[in-house]
Amino acid sequence: MTSAASARETNDRCAPADGLPGVRRCVLTDGTEVTIRPIAAADCVSCSTMLTACSEESLYSRYERVVSESPDALAHDLCHPDLSSERTLVGEIRHGNFPTIIGIAQLLTDPAHTVAEYAVLIADVWQNRGLGSAFTDVCLQVARDWGVPRIVAEFLPSNMRMIRILEKRRFDLARDLQEHVVSGQKLVEPRGPIEARDRAPRAVA
Repeated sequence: MTSAASARETNDRCAPADGLPGVRRCVLTDGTEVTIRPIAAADCVSCSTMLTACSEESLYSRYERVVSESPDALAHDLCHPDLSSERTLVGEIRHGNFPTIIGIAQLLTDPAHTVAEYAVLIADVWQNRGLGSAFTDVCLQVARDWGVPRIVAEFLPSNMRMIRILEKRRFDLARDLQEHVVSGQKLVEPRGPIEARDRAPRAVA
């Protein structure tokens, strides 16, 4: 699939929410509707619940280490990002009036905003339904709006789903046999000067 075709496919599945800057409505491959939006301080409980439901394998794949922190501690840090260097998004579904967070994606920049590290964690029962693809495409758009020209990502070689997602989006991938990781990078064309970061999604209280 060409990058243009991939973008068209993503636009068919994810669209901006009317009147809600930085919010997108997406449809997963099984038809589930998901809202991708900036994380908020009020998300701590829902975020902790999602982290509790994640397997040790999923947490290790995201953090590349054994996670010793409690879900509450991790959730607190995730829900209070430093907006000068972090963009954190959640994927949220609703059962009636009850929202449930099913995934979290992050962009973490260097001080000069020349590169952003992309990372994603999806609850086990929601993996392999297209949320990783949606998160990746939305984060690429966020990086463009933020004025960050390059995205890097690092995953374990066993995480074939994310490796395929990055391949489809034409990331340059390399395997580090000593570190046992797969790293990828992609140049993105910023929408405007570095001040465009002020138009990027903001966390809400």
